[in-house]
Amino acid sequence: MASISGAQTKAGVKIASTWGTAVACGAGNSFAGEISPSFNVSEITSRQIGSGAYMLSTATRGSVIPTVSLTADLGYRNNCDVLLAQFMGTSAAPTEVTVGEGDYKHVITFNSTLNAKYVTLAFESSSATTMEFPTCAVQSIGIATTGVPGYLDFTAELLANAVELSSSTNTNATLANCTFTEGVPELVAVDLVDKYQTNAEGGAAVGSGDQYSITGFNLALNRPQEIIPEIKGSAGNSAPIATDLLDGTLSIDVKELADHAYYTIWSAETARKALIQIEGTQIGAGTNKSVSIYIPRMLLVTEPQYALTDQGTNTLSMEFRLLKAATTPTGMTGSTYPYFEIVNGLSTSLLA
Repeated sequence: MASISGAQTKAGVKIASTWGTAVACGAGNSFAGEISPSFNVSEITSRQIGSGAYMLSTATRGSVIPTVSLTADLGYRNNCDVLLAQFMGTSAAPTEVTVGEGDYKHVITFNSTLNAKYVTLAFESSSATTMEFPTCAVQSIGIATTGVPGYLDFTAELLANAVELSSSTNTNATLANCTFTEGVPELVAVDLVDKYQTNAEGGAAVGSGDQYSITGFNLALNRPQEIIPEIKGSAGNSAPIATDLLDGTLSIDVKELADHAYYTIWSAETARKALIQIEGTQIGAGTNKSVSIYIPRMLLVTEPQYALTDQGTNTLSMEFRLLKAATTPTGMTGSTYPYFEIVNGLSTSLLA
C-alpha cells in the first residue's frame, strides 16, 4: 500500500437511483477535479457533575453526515453535466440536432420533486484503498469565468448519506476502469465570440442586437436541503429533505460605465431575461458543442457597483437575483425557472 498523487488518483461520478445504494463507477464515469470531503462528525459526551472527575473519561462518535466540495473545469462531457442534471432534477433523452451527426442536445430543467436521482462519488485514497460516498445530492452549483479567454470553473456542494472506507462496490480495481466518453474531454472555454444577450423580460427573444459585452460572470444556484437523523429501525441516514426555496444569483462584470442605463433599470425595478451561450468544436458535420444558460427572469435588486478607485477607467459590476417567471418569456420555451442546454455527443439522458 502506498500513497498516490492527486493527478494519479482515479475518481468517478455515476447516477444512482436509490438513496443509500452505491453503484459501481466505470466507463464514461471519470471525474477530474478537486475533491474536498468533510465527514461532519458529531461528538457525544456525558454529564460529569457529581462524578468527582477532573477530565472526561469517555466520549463517542455521534452522527456522520458527510459533505463533499467539488471544483473542476466545466466540460461538455466530463460528468460536470451529470452533476448539474442531478441538481436541477430533469434531463430527458436528448434530441439529435443534425440527423446522423451525433450532435445531441440535452435540456436540463428544474424538477420541483427533490432528487429524482442521486450520484455515487468515489475516489482512490491510496494505492490499495478508496473512499466512497454511496449516494449524494447536489445542494448547490456554480459556474464562473476564470478569464476571457479562459475555462469555466464548475463548483458543486454534495450532501452524502455516508462514507465507506472499505467499499466492495468501488474498489481500486473498479475505479481503474473509469474513463471519459470522449477520451480527453473538451473543456468549456469562453472566448471573445461567445454570447451574453439580455433584454427586458417581456420583450422579444434575445438576439444579436441584445449583445452586452461583459468581462466575466458568476452564476450561483442553491437548493437547500438537509439530512434529519431518525430512529427508524434500520441503519443509514434517511434521504435529505428541502429546507428552503431554490435560490440563485448572476453576477456580471463590465469594463467601464458608459451610461446610466443599468442604474435606470435598477431604479425602475425592470425585470430582465438573459442568455449566456458558449460554443466549442463542431460535432461531425453538425452543430458545435455548446453550453447555454437561460435566465427567464432576473432583477437587479442591489444597485450597480461603481467606484472611482483607479486613475484609469473604472469597472462596473452587477448582481442579479434570479426569479421564477410567471410565464415563459418569448424565446425561452424550456422553463419559467433558470435552465440549461448542453450539446455534446451523448445520446442518452444525463440521468440514465
